[in-house]
Amino acid sequence: MKKLTLTLAAAVMALAGNAQLLWKVEGNGAKDASYLFGTHHIAPVTLLETTPGLTDALNGAEIVYGEIDMQTAADPVKTQQLMMQLAMAPSDSTMTKLMTQQQLDSVNAVLSKYTQGAVTIEQMDMMKPALLSTQLGVMQTMTAFPDYTGQEQLDNTVQVKARELGKPVKGFETLEFQTEMLLGDPITEQIADLMHTVRKDNIAVKKAQELAMAYLLGNLESIQALIFDPEIGMDEKSAEKLLYSRNADWVEQLIPAMADDKLFVAVGCGHLVGEKGLIEMLRKAGYTVTPVK
Repeated sequence: MKKLTLTLAAAVMALAGNAQLLWKVEGNGAKDASYLFGTHHIAPVTLLETTPGLTDALNGAEIVYGEIDMQTAADPVKTQQLMMQLAMAPSDSTMTKLMTQQQLDSVNAVLSKYTQGAVTIEQMDMMKPALLSTQLGVMQTMTAFPDYTGQEQLDNTVQVKARELGKPVKGFETLEFQTEMLLGDPITEQIADLMHTVRKDNIAVKKAQELAMAYLLGNLESIQALIFDPEIGMDEKSAEKLLYSRNADWVEQLIPAMADDKLFVAVGCGHLVGEKGLIEMLRKAGYTVTPVK
């Protein structure tokens, strides 16, 4: 793992100048140039210092946007209430009641791999399967960023720095919306997705490492290919729910906001790529969108 970390760090230092994570958006009635930054939710926060032009873009912004206002997610009372409301499975539809013993054993084997037996599916039985799938996805991704501790999260750090600079922070969405989006599918579909995550664990780890490298190199083409990888990536239904419809909603919010203020927008890099990504959608709306070199 340490060797991997050093390899990623070397790649960042060598190729940061070619990264395409920061984009300038201007024209079409915008007050001034705004900036769009693609994040990786557990990437090292040092990228804020090594990405060319980012410090100036953040300093010059009048309002900073993220997917959500991360301060709302930091409220323990609100978060606990939300989890009780949306993350708990119905008492007659818990995982141990709906899954076979073979399925339970398979999930526990993967959990043991990442937690050394400290966490089992039985301990999370009252939670919806989608929550466990999300946690497994984080564990798989952390193999690419083994030094990540959760104390410094890239999206949150952007917002913290913005507040330190006295800038208002806004979110495109609410914590409630995102939680419902992730946990709102029927339980049977969530179980099917969980078992897919378990069966593809080894492949997912490899793809997570490839995605991390592609992100640190700012290679949006590779990021797009990995996100829509036919073996482990999103299908069209998932992409519509998790990316396309949200991108369209965000562009509707951005157009009037950019007419009034200079913005710095930091959202997951998956929202930037493709014909229905923010870059192309803003271009189709009449803006000039160029990478900051």
